[in-house]
Formats: sequence, structure tokens, C-alpha cells
Amino acid sequence: MSRSRLLLWIALAAATAVFIGKALFPGASLYTGVLTARRLLWIGSLSKLLFATVGVVAAAGVVRRFEADNPARRAWLLLTLGLGGFLAGQSILGYFQLVEGRPIVFPSPADLFFVLGSVCLVIALLSFVRAYAASGLPIGDPRERWLLALGAAVLCAAIVIPILRPVVQTPAPPLEKLLNLAYPLLDVLLLIPMLLLLRMSSRFWGGRLWAVWGALVAGVLFTAAGDILFAYQSALGLGRLEDLFDAMYILSFGCFAAGVLAQRDLLRE
Repeated sequence: MSRSRLLLWIALAAATAVFIGKALFPGASLYTGVLTARRLLWIGSLSKLLFATVGVVAAAGVVRRFEADNPARRAWLLLTLGLGGFLAGQSILGYFQLVEGRPIVFPSPADLFFVLGSVCLVIALLSFVRAYAASGLPIGDPRERWLLALGAAVLCAAIVIPILRPVVQTPAPPLEKLLNLAYPLLDVLLLIPMLLLLRMSSRFWGGRLWAVWGALVAGVLFTAAGDILFAYQSALGLGRLEDLFDAMYILSFGCFAAGVLAQRDLLRE
């Protein structure tokens, strides 16, 4: 593991531990006297911005390492744009949080960039599947891939639909309800091709691509967890969820960055 990836994992573990600790032990002296709400706001916002920036910069570096006619270059470019959408959205939220002192602003202009970023990531992942399928690498037959995609879709639907039912049934402004439902559904669309790529990558290069796609799949899973927790907090007014979904989003951005750095290191070898 490269030094940059090791440092990223250490920083990610530290930032996550801060918010998990706050969720589990809100009355601890650490949080009542040292890590006040304002300081936690800075830690959370800057952590997400840092990991999002690392992901975008590293992804742009990966794009430059592919030839112009390589199908993987287009896929990595789309992934860079998707992560760039997340960075733009988080930058807008950072302004509201750090400059205006507003911990939660929803809906906001940031949501436009988060949605566009998610759409770009979905297209990017489908482009990766097509690129690997056309490469001639031993990635399994099309029937297996379709069965895996169908199984993943059914499993995701079975999990997500019951979870989101209370959000659907709770009165809320139309735009707020739409976004609370759209984010988890976009996460499902992301997860299906992600799982395909994870399965495909296990077949070649000695499984080393699992370091890439395993981290990226974790990023999608943590994003989905954060989106669901945020939807519950927003629609149902459930308290004490803010620290948990902050931890999930920090893990999400950190895992995305770790996956991209793993791909960069793989190309350097």
C-alpha cells in the first residue's frame, strides 16, 4: 500500500471515529467541552471536502494515464465528473455550514450537483462494464452478468423499499420528498453495476482490482446509508441521526478516494 493511501485510511478512521463516538457517547466530556457542535461542523465539512478533493484529483490523474482511444479512459473521465459533482455539492454545503453557520440546508443548490454527480457515476460504471466486456479479458459470460445484475436489483429492492416506505408516507414538501427518495434510488442504480465490476475484477490480475472496486463499492454503500439516515432525519424528524449520517458521508468520500488512489497505484506498477 502506498504512503498516500495509508495516510488517507488513517485520516478517514480518525474523522469517522469522532462522529461515531459523538453518536454513541453524546454526553462525554470530549463532546461537551472540547469538540463542541461548531468544531464538529468544521471537522465534518473539511473532512468531506478533503476526501472529495483527493478523489477528484486522483481520478483526473488516472484519466491522463489512459490513451485517448482506450474505452476505459471515457469511463474514468465520467467517474471524475461524477466525483467532481460531489465535490461541487459539498463545497456549496461547506459555504452554508462554515460561513453562514447553518449545519443543515435542504433542499439547496448543492443537491443539483449531487444528483448530477450520481447520474455521471451511474453512466461511468455502465461504461466500465462495457469496456471490460469488450476487452476480451476473462470476466465471465453475459448470462452470468445478467443474472448477477438481476439478483442485485431484486435484493436492493427488497431492502430499500421497506426502508423508504415511512419516508413516502410522511407529509413533506414535494421537492424535499422527491430528493429524499431520489438519492437512495440513485444509490441502488450505482450499486448494481458496482457489484458487477467487483465480480468481474475478481477473475483477473490476481484479484488486485478488488482494492479498487472493493473500496468504490464501499463508497456507494456508505453513501446509501447516509442518504437513508438523512431521509429519516429530514422526513421523520428523528433526532440524533446527524452524527451518524455525517460519519457515513465521510466514509463514502473517503472510500471513493481510496478506490481511485488504488487504481492510480495499480497503473504506476
